[in-house]
Amino acid sequence: MAELDADIILVFSSNTKILNAEDLLEDKNLPFTLVPVPKEVNPNCGLALCFMESQKDRIMPVLIAADLVPSAAYRRLGPEFSSWDFWR
Repeated sequence: MAELDADIILVFSSNTKILNAEDLLEDKNLPFTLVPVPKEVNPNCGLALCFMESQKDRIMPVLIAADLVPSAAYRRLGPEFSSWDFWR
């Protein structure tokens, strides 16, 4: 059975960081969306980056090189969220 492509949700420590990440990914034409932080992972208001797991090898190196490391990352498959190790 093939592994399903899940959403990756990245939460950053500040609005400035998420806006910088947005600009950077847009400049590189990488596929992502800005979404409200899911209440299941953090009940506080805010935005998060969301992209398909299949894009991680394109997106994560760009963010890390720009020192835009998320404060938390989650993998969403359907209604389920799990912590995601962005370093792997």
